Amino acid sequence: MDNESLIIGFAIVWGLWIVSKIHRRRGRRGNPSADPPARSAAVKAVEDKAMPRLGNSGSMTANQARALKFNDFVPDKQWSFEEAALILDAMIYLRAVCHDIAGDEDGLAPRGVQNGLLRFILTDQDLRDYVRRWGERRREENADDDELPTLEPNQQFDRIAAKARDYLVS
Repeated sequence: MDNESLIIGFAIVWGLWIVSKIHRRRGRRGNPSADPPARSAAVKAVEDKAMPRLGNSGSMTANQARALKFNDFVPDKQWSFEEAALILDAMIYLRAVCHDIAGDEDGLAPRGVQNGLLRFILTDQDLRDYVRRWGERRREENADDDELPTLEPNQQFDRIAAKARDYLVS
């Protein structure tokens, strides 16, 4: 065996070793269980902040889908009636909170503020339950969805208002 064949063989083995190392590293990125513990904790924290599923999957009505599209959502056909109602109720509630804080002259809060408040409401169990009950009472009373409701100050209102002030000031 000559030196050239030995060098070519070494280069092939070295190249395969490098490619396998890159492949293993990329495989770990896609698999959270293979990641270091700190990353797994971060992934778990994000999953804990998600809104849990409610109701029967796929039971959203056509009117709810239209209302969600009107509010710039892309409704998923797998959403339930309860999930769609909660999102719509949360939008009405957070807009009313922002209106109470800012007044008439400013109009609707910026979309980023609304998105942040919606995420805040939907990922907090207490706020989510309160807004769900609030929306159910509004539907029972056949309240008009086009006008902003008058909200009663309470603990949940204060929490959402404080968060809204943080967003509106920054």
